[in-house]
Amino acid sequence: MTAYHRNMRTISKITQDNVHLLLPNKVAQLANRLLQNDEADDMVAALSIVYSSPVYAKLEQEKTKYWWLGINTLYQDIKQQLM
Repeated sequence: MTAYHRNMRTISKITQDNVHLLLPNKVAQLANRLLQNDEADDMVAALSIVYSSPVYAKLEQEKTKYWWLGINTLYQDIKQQLM
C-alpha cells in the first residue's frame, strides 16, 4: 500500500469541514493551465481568475462534488466562462 492510500484511509469522508484540504492542488493546476494557454499574464492574474470564478465557488462547496472533477473538466468550465 502506498503512502497516498494510507493517508486517504485516514480521511474517511469528504465533508464541508475538510473539502478545503483538496483545493490548493486543484487551484495551482488550474492557474498553471491558464498560464500555459496564455489566458493569464502571470501567476497572480491566473490565481485571480480561478479564485473569482464560479468554478472555485463550486469547489468550495462539498455538496456540489466539484472537488471530485478532474483538472481538464474544471479547466474547460473556467475557459467557457472566460469567453
